Amino acid sequence: MASPKKKEDSDWFSWALIVFLFLVELWPIALILLLAKLFGKDRNKELPPEKSPSQARAAAKRMTRSPIPKKSTARWLQIIGALVAVVGVLGALDPLDALFYSSDWIGLWLEDFLAGLAMAVAGIAMLGKGYFMDRQLGRFSKYLAVLGDRDAMPVEELARTLGYPERRTERDLQRMIDKGYFGGKAYLNVEMGYLFRSGEADQALRRQKIETPKEAEEGYSGILRKIRRANDCIADPILSAKIDRLEEIAAKIFRAVEADPKKLGRIDTFLNYYLPTTQKLLDSYAEFEAAGVEGENLRQAKQRIEATMDSIIRGFEHQLDELYQSDALDVDSDIRVMETMLRWDTASTEQDFGSTDQKQDA
Repeated sequence: MASPKKKEDSDWFSWALIVFLFLVELWPIALILLLAKLFGKDRNKELPPEKSPSQARAAAKRMTRSPIPKKSTARWLQIIGALVAVVGVLGALDPLDALFYSSDWIGLWLEDFLAGLAMAVAGIAMLGKGYFMDRQLGRFSKYLAVLGDRDAMPVEELARTLGYPERRTERDLQRMIDKGYFGGKAYLNVEMGYLFRSGEADQALRRQKIETPKEAEEGYSGILRKIRRANDCIADPILSAKIDRLEEIAAKIFRAVEADPKKLGRIDTFLNYYLPTTQKLLDSYAEFEAAGVEGENLRQAKQRIEATMDSIIRGFEHQLDELYQSDALDVDSDIRVMETMLRWDTASTEQDFGSTDQKQDA
């Protein structure tokens, strides 16, 4: 494997060669080399040679610290690209003017025009590459901030937290892995949809899934446990109090269904839509708080969840009230029957007492 010093020297040599070819007016070759250098596909890095156990432990400790992306290269590309583009455009305007007004030395003027045009294209390519790198490094910094010290994280969760498409997130993470941002052992597990910093993290997650009792996450108790778990991760006291109210109402709904299984059919929409959607919103809010990124998109998403929580509580309360609709009708029917019987018994008693009193008077 080539040392970083040799790689850096090779990089400077390629830039020097491109500049030299432009200066000696071999701009077609220089332009091809420049475009290949700027937009060529990154090659995967070679694996490092085997090391002793002590060296491996020291290297592993260094690799757990993710490097901070530097934007200096991107900015220099944009600055130099803009300057080269301006010089190229200015260099192409003069021979272009001569081509229109003079037929003499047309071959010479055309050559100068194409040389200036090539320099302008090279500058625009460098400017575009610098802009692309700047945007990419900005996303890399956000990925590192959200991932933090975790050894494993779902790609879908990372994409949802930052509001990026999942496919773009996968491509960015693969580029970061190739560039060594997560250390030499990191990889994407496409089957599980996870980013792992090492194989040990992958195995630990698999063991955790096996050891977690399936019953703990199933049934009504599992649903309430998930709501409570999300609430424990949310720091906002007002929202946390509202989630406590949600959990209380949901527990009453489940108790009502357990007491009368016939009511289960009435909470299909509640179980299959309202509860999962509410859980997803709570999990997202907890992830937004844990992300540590106070961007405008995250702030607006959190505010919308907070504003929606009152409507969700009213919906839960309405669902609980609907469960007791038939019971309320039965109570109302019983009361009507009782009132009718009481009126009949009272009238009958009065009639009996009235007849007795009349006989005594006689």
